[in-house]
Amino acid sequence: MSYSPNQLEEAISKAKISSTERKQRKFPETIEISIGLRDIDLKNPTNRINLETLVPNDLGGKSKVAVFAEGDLATKSKESGLTTLNRQEIERLATEPKNAKKLANEYSFFLAEPSLMPIVAKFLGKILGPRGKMPKPIPPRVEIDKFVERYNRTVTLRLKSSPVINTKIGKITQDNKTLAENANTILQALTTKLPKGIQQIRSIHFKTTMGPAVKV
Repeated sequence: MSYSPNQLEEAISKAKISSTERKQRKFPETIEISIGLRDIDLKNPTNRINLETLVPNDLGGKSKVAVFAEGDLATKSKESGLTTLNRQEIERLATEPKNAKKLANEYSFFLAEPSLMPIVAKFLGKILGPRGKMPKPIPPRVEIDKFVERYNRTVTLRLKSSPVINTKIGKITQDNKTLAENANTILQALTTKLPKGIQQIRSIHFKTTMGPAVKV
């Protein structure tokens, strides 16, 4: 299908109105995009997608990020207010699957000191891997708070067993143009991963957390 930025803005506006007309919420709803695909064989693992995409505008809040680190990096991570786990805590979680799953579900992204990557893979890989949340290595001499900040503008596009990708584009309090820019970036990133490009996009819908879906 084809679409224009104006069409994205219009559909986002309708999704907002549809939600607020039904009921005023006591919290700022998230705006979500749902992208339906066609002509894609998901039985073939090479057609599955797990793509992190950096959007141009923030998503209306901070992503929850946890860090696996020790020593000086752990100190800096804690000073930045980040949940930080050392080697012993990683090994302990391996014996507490319930707590490990809770951690995996609670945080959107995980980062790790490079030397701890094998430890995380060994003890938590079975839990983080299937969720597409294996940690990204932290580059040396990086300012961790600035490195983490980019994840406030990062979404993950996952395509596994159903030909539909759902992800957030921001909050209902953000203006339509900002939300449309994020949506357009997501669509462009996805298109580059599809063998037939935009021809494989069957439908685009927007909705708020509690509202009905609006088709582009």
